[in-house]
Amino acid sequence: MEKILFVTDVVSMSNSCLDFACFLANLTQSKITGVFLENQSMELRSAAEIHERGVTAPIPGVRLEEQKELYRDENIRRFHQCCTGSGINSVVHQHTGMPLKAVLKESRYADLIVIDAATTFSWRPETAPTGFVRDILEKAECPVIIAPENFKSVHEIILTYNGSGASVFAIKQFTYLLPQLHDHKVTLLSVTPPGKPLQDDVEKLKEWLHAHYNDVSIEIAEDDNVEARLMEYLSGRENVMIVMGAFGRSLLSNLFAPNPMKSVIQLITQPMFIAHP
Repeated sequence: MEKILFVTDVVSMSNSCLDFACFLANLTQSKITGVFLENQSMELRSAAEIHERGVTAPIPGVRLEEQKELYRDENIRRFHQCCTGSGINSVVHQHTGMPLKAVLKESRYADLIVIDAATTFSWRPETAPTGFVRDILEKAECPVIIAPENFKSVHEIILTYNGSGASVFAIKQFTYLLPQLHDHKVTLLSVTPPGKPLQDDVEKLKEWLHAHYNDVSIEIAEDDNVEARLMEYLSGRENVMIVMGAFGRSLLSNLFAPNPMKSVIQLITQPMFIAHP
Protein backbone atom coordinates (compact mmCIF):
# COMPACT_ATOMS: atom_id res chain seq x y z
CA MET A 1 0.00 0.00 0.00
CA GLU A 2 1.29 3.46 -0.94
CA LYS A 3 -1.55 6.01 -0.72
CA ILE A 4 -4.03 6.42 2.15
CA LEU A 5 -6.86 8.95 1.97
CA PHE A 6 -7.73 10.57 5.29
CA VAL A 7 -11.23 11.97 4.67
CA THR A 8 -12.55 14.70 6.94
CA ASP A 9 -14.95 17.61 7.21
CA VAL A 10 -12.83 20.75 7.02
CA VAL A 11 -14.68 22.18 10.05
CA SER A 12 -14.77 19.06 12.23
CA MET A 13 -11.70 16.80 12.19
CA SER A 14 -11.56 13.66 14.31
CA ASN A 15 -8.17 13.47 16.03
CA SER A 16 -8.68 9.76 16.81
CA CYS A 17 -9.37 9.05 13.13
CA LEU A 18 -6.20 10.93 12.16
CA ASP A 19 -4.18 9.02 14.76
CA PHE A 20 -5.42 5.75 13.28
CA ALA A 21 -4.57 6.86 9.74
CA CYS A 22 -1.06 7.69 10.95
CA PHE A 23 -0.80 4.25 12.56
CA LEU A 24 -1.62 2.60 9.23
CA ALA A 25 0.77 4.87 7.33
CA ASN A 26 3.63 4.06 9.71
CA LEU A 27 2.81 0.35 9.53
CA THR A 28 2.85 0.27 5.73
CA GLN A 29 5.27 3.15 5.04
CA SER A 30 2.53 4.88 3.07
CA LYS A 31 1.80 8.49 2.23
CA ILE A 32 -1.34 10.17 3.62
CA THR A 33 -3.46 12.46 1.49
CA GLY A 34 -5.68 14.61 3.68
CA VAL A 35 -8.98 15.16 1.85
CA PHE A 36 -10.56 18.21 3.50
CA LEU A 37 -14.19 18.66 2.47
CA GLU A 38 -16.40 21.71 2.58
CA ASN A 39 -19.99 21.62 1.32
CA GLN A 40 -19.82 25.31 0.47
CA SER A 41 -22.43 25.29 -2.26
CA MET A 42 -25.03 23.40 -0.19
CA GLU A 43 -24.19 24.17 3.45
CA LEU A 44 -27.25 23.08 5.42
CA ARG A 45 -25.81 23.14 8.93
CA SER A 46 -26.64 25.93 11.29
CA ALA A 47 -24.03 28.38 12.57
CA ALA A 48 -24.46 26.93 16.07
CA GLU A 49 -23.73 23.41 14.85
CA ILE A 50 -20.66 24.53 12.92
CA HIS A 51 -19.35 26.34 15.99
CA GLU A 52 -20.05 23.27 18.12
CA ARG A 53 -17.99 21.07 15.82
CA GLY A 54 -15.23 23.61 15.37
CA VAL A 55 -11.76 22.96 16.72
CA THR A 56 -11.59 26.28 18.59
CA ALA A 57 -14.12 28.50 20.33
CA PRO A 58 -15.91 31.00 18.06
CA ILE A 59 -14.52 34.54 18.13
CA PRO A 60 -17.16 37.18 18.93
CA GLY A 61 -17.89 39.47 16.00
CA VAL A 62 -16.25 37.25 13.39
CA ARG A 63 -18.48 36.25 10.47
CA LEU A 64 -19.30 32.56 10.06
CA GLU A 65 -17.34 32.24 6.83
CA GLU A 66 -14.27 33.75 8.47
CA GLN A 67 -14.70 31.44 11.46
CA LYS A 68 -14.90 28.43 9.16
CA GLU A 69 -11.63 29.52 7.57
CA LEU A 70 -10.03 29.59 11.02
CA TYR A 71 -11.34 26.08 11.70
CA ARG A 72 -10.03 24.90 8.33
CA ASP A 73 -6.58 26.40 8.81
CA GLU A 74 -6.26 24.98 12.34
CA ASN A 75 -7.35 21.49 11.26
CA ILE A 76 -4.93 21.46 8.33
CA ARG A 77 -2.15 22.66 10.63
CA ARG A 78 -2.93 19.82 13.07
CA PHE A 79 -2.99 17.32 10.21
CA HIS A 80 0.47 18.32 8.99
CA GLN A 81 1.79 18.46 12.55
CA CYS A 82 0.59 14.92 13.27
CA CYS A 83 2.05 13.54 10.03
CA THR A 84 5.37 15.37 10.39
CA GLY A 85 5.70 14.30 14.02
CA SER A 86 5.19 10.68 12.94
CA GLY A 87 7.64 10.90 10.03
CA ILE A 88 4.88 10.49 7.43
CA ASN A 89 4.82 12.15 4.02
CA SER A 90 1.56 14.05 3.57
CA VAL A 91 -0.32 16.30 1.19
CA VAL A 92 -3.65 18.14 1.46
CA HIS A 93 -6.43 18.18 -1.13
CA GLN A 94 -9.19 20.70 -0.41
CA HIS A 95 -12.62 20.32 -2.02
CA THR A 96 -15.58 22.68 -1.93
CA GLY A 97 -18.98 21.90 -3.39
CA MET A 98 -20.09 18.26 -3.39
CA PRO A 99 -18.19 16.19 -0.79
CA LEU A 100 -19.38 12.75 -1.92
CA LYS A 101 -18.45 13.36 -5.55
CA ALA A 102 -15.01 14.58 -4.50
CA VAL A 103 -14.29 11.55 -2.31
CA LEU A 104 -15.45 9.06 -4.94
CA LYS A 105 -13.17 10.64 -7.53
CA GLU A 106 -10.24 10.60 -5.10
CA SER A 107 -10.93 6.95 -4.24
CA ARG A 108 -10.29 5.88 -7.83
CA TYR A 109 -6.64 6.82 -7.40
CA ALA A 110 -6.05 5.62 -3.84
CA ASP A 111 -5.36 2.35 -2.05
CA LEU A 112 -7.48 2.95 1.06
CA ILE A 113 -9.87 5.45 2.66
CA VAL A 114 -9.84 6.10 6.41
CA ILE A 115 -12.91 7.92 7.72
CA ASP A 116 -14.80 8.59 10.94
CA ALA A 117 -18.27 6.98 10.96
CA ALA A 118 -19.83 10.22 12.25
CA THR A 119 -18.69 12.39 9.31
CA THR A 120 -21.69 14.33 7.98
CA PHE A 121 -22.73 17.51 6.22
CA SER A 122 -26.40 17.23 7.14
CA TRP A 123 -28.26 19.58 9.45
CA ARG A 124 -30.32 16.64 10.74
CA PRO A 125 -28.95 14.61 13.67
CA GLU A 126 -27.61 11.29 12.41
CA THR A 127 -26.40 8.08 13.99
CA ALA A 128 -23.18 6.49 12.81
CA PRO A 129 -22.59 5.53 10.12
CA THR A 130 -24.10 8.68 8.65
CA GLY A 131 -25.74 8.81 5.25
CA PHE A 132 -22.58 10.36 3.82
CA VAL A 133 -20.41 7.53 5.16
CA ARG A 134 -22.84 4.85 3.96
CA ASP A 135 -22.71 6.35 0.47
CA ILE A 136 -18.92 6.13 0.55
CA LEU A 137 -19.05 2.51 1.72
CA GLU A 138 -21.34 1.60 -1.16
CA LYS A 139 -19.69 3.60 -3.95
CA ALA A 140 -15.99 4.06 -3.17
CA GLU A 141 -13.57 2.59 -5.69
CA CYS A 142 -11.12 1.44 -3.03
CA PRO A 143 -11.50 -0.26 0.36
CA VAL A 144 -12.63 1.81 3.36
CA ILE A 145 -11.67 1.59 7.02
CA ILE A 146 -14.06 2.98 9.61
CA ALA A 147 -11.72 4.31 12.28
CA PRO A 148 -12.42 3.61 15.98
CA GLU A 149 -13.21 6.36 18.47
CA ASN A 150 -10.31 5.20 20.63
CA PHE A 151 -7.46 3.16 19.20
CA LYS A 152 -4.76 1.36 21.16
CA SER A 153 -3.40 -1.47 19.03
CA VAL A 154 -4.32 -4.50 16.92
CA HIS A 155 -3.74 -7.93 18.40
CA GLU A 156 -6.21 -9.98 16.35
CA ILE A 157 -7.81 -9.84 12.90
CA ILE A 158 -11.38 -11.12 12.51
CA LEU A 159 -12.23 -12.04 8.92
CA THR A 160 -16.00 -12.39 8.40
CA TYR A 161 -17.02 -14.91 5.75
CA ASN A 162 -20.30 -16.28 4.37
CA GLY A 163 -19.17 -18.11 1.26
CA SER A 164 -19.80 -15.19 -1.10
CA GLY A 165 -17.31 -13.79 -3.56
CA ALA A 166 -17.70 -10.39 -1.90
CA SER A 167 -16.52 -11.67 1.46
CA VAL A 168 -13.50 -13.41 -0.09
CA PHE A 169 -12.70 -10.25 -2.07
CA ALA A 170 -12.60 -8.21 1.15
CA ILE A 171 -10.33 -10.75 2.85
CA LYS A 172 -7.90 -10.76 -0.08
CA GLN A 173 -7.87 -6.97 -0.38
CA PHE A 174 -7.12 -6.62 3.33
CA THR A 175 -4.33 -9.19 3.13
CA TYR A 176 -2.72 -7.62 0.07
CA LEU A 177 -2.89 -4.07 1.47
CA LEU A 178 -1.67 -4.94 4.98
CA PRO A 179 0.82 -7.82 4.65
CA GLN A 180 2.65 -6.39 7.68
CA LEU A 181 -0.03 -8.03 9.87
CA HIS A 182 0.87 -11.56 8.77
CA ASP A 183 2.11 -12.54 12.22
CA HIS A 184 -1.09 -11.48 14.03
CA LYS A 185 -3.68 -13.93 15.24
CA VAL A 186 -6.38 -14.39 12.57
CA THR A 187 -9.88 -15.70 13.20
CA LEU A 188 -12.10 -16.63 10.27
CA LEU A 189 -15.69 -16.07 11.43
CA SER A 190 -18.53 -17.67 9.48
CA VAL A 191 -22.15 -17.12 10.56
CA THR A 192 -24.89 -18.37 8.23
CA PRO A 193 -28.55 -19.41 8.43
CA PRO A 194 -29.16 -23.11 9.22
CA GLY A 195 -28.92 -25.52 6.32
CA LYS A 196 -26.24 -23.59 4.44
CA PRO A 197 -22.98 -25.33 5.37
CA LEU A 198 -19.75 -23.81 4.11
CA GLN A 199 -17.31 -26.48 5.23
CA ASP A 200 -15.83 -27.28 1.80
CA ASP A 201 -15.32 -23.62 0.90
CA VAL A 202 -13.98 -22.85 4.35
CA GLU A 203 -11.28 -25.48 3.94
CA LYS A 204 -10.17 -23.93 0.66
CA LEU A 205 -10.07 -20.47 2.21
CA LYS A 206 -8.24 -21.81 5.26
CA GLU A 207 -5.55 -23.22 2.98
CA TRP A 208 -5.17 -19.79 1.33
CA LEU A 209 -5.01 -18.03 4.69
CA HIS A 210 -2.25 -20.31 5.96
CA ALA A 211 -0.15 -19.16 3.01
CA HIS A 212 -0.44 -15.56 4.24
CA TYR A 213 -0.78 -15.74 8.04
CA ASN A 214 1.07 -17.65 10.74
CA ASP A 215 -1.78 -18.15 13.24
CA VAL A 216 -5.22 -18.98 11.81
CA SER A 217 -8.29 -20.33 13.62
CA ILE A 218 -11.84 -20.98 12.41
CA GLU A 219 -15.17 -20.10 14.08
CA ILE A 220 -18.22 -21.55 12.28
CA ALA A 221 -21.77 -20.99 13.49
CA GLU A 222 -25.29 -21.45 12.13
CA ASP A 223 -28.09 -19.33 13.53
CA ASP A 224 -31.56 -18.16 12.48
CA ASN A 225 -30.62 -14.69 13.71
CA VAL A 226 -27.34 -14.08 11.93
CA GLU A 227 -27.13 -10.46 13.03
CA ALA A 228 -27.56 -11.25 16.73
CA ARG A 229 -24.96 -14.02 16.60
CA LEU A 230 -22.52 -11.73 14.81
CA MET A 231 -23.04 -8.97 17.35
CA GLU A 232 -22.64 -11.42 20.22
CA TYR A 233 -19.26 -12.50 18.89
CA LEU A 234 -17.91 -9.06 18.03
CA SER A 235 -19.27 -6.95 20.90
CA GLY A 236 -16.89 -6.22 23.73
CA ARG A 237 -13.79 -7.41 21.92
CA GLU A 238 -10.74 -5.19 22.13
CA ASN A 239 -7.65 -4.64 20.01
CA VAL A 240 -9.13 -6.34 16.96
CA MET A 241 -9.49 -5.36 13.30
CA ILE A 242 -12.74 -6.52 11.67
CA VAL A 243 -12.88 -7.29 7.94
CA MET A 244 -16.22 -7.31 6.11
CA GLY A 245 -17.40 -7.73 2.54
CA ALA A 246 -19.92 -5.81 0.47
CA PHE A 247 -21.96 -3.07 2.12
CA GLY A 248 -25.48 -2.25 0.91
CA ARG A 249 -28.39 -4.24 -0.47
CA SER A 250 -27.89 -2.84 -3.97
CA LEU A 251 -24.58 -4.66 -4.45
CA LEU A 252 -24.32 -8.08 -6.02
CA SER A 253 -23.83 -9.80 -2.70
CA ASN A 254 -24.45 -8.90 0.95
CA LEU A 255 -22.18 -10.24 3.61
CA PHE A 256 -25.11 -11.61 5.57
CA ALA A 257 -28.88 -11.77 5.11
CA PRO A 258 -30.64 -9.85 6.43
CA ASN A 259 -27.94 -7.21 6.08
CA PRO A 260 -26.46 -6.51 9.55
CA MET A 261 -23.76 -4.11 8.47
CA LYS A 262 -25.39 -0.89 9.64
CA SER A 263 -26.10 -2.07 13.17
CA VAL A 264 -22.68 -3.68 13.46
CA ILE A 265 -20.92 -0.44 12.54
CA GLN A 266 -23.10 1.49 15.00
CA LEU A 267 -22.21 -0.75 17.93
CA ILE A 268 -18.73 -2.10 17.30
CA THR A 269 -15.95 0.19 18.53
CA GLN A 270 -13.05 -1.49 16.75
CA PRO A 271 -11.57 -0.52 13.35
CA MET A 272 -13.55 -2.06 10.50
CA PHE A 273 -12.22 -2.74 6.99
CA ILE A 274 -14.90 -2.87 4.30
CA ALA A 275 -14.42 -3.66 0.60
CA HIS A 276 -16.59 -4.78 -2.28
CA PRO A 277 -15.83 -5.84 -5.88
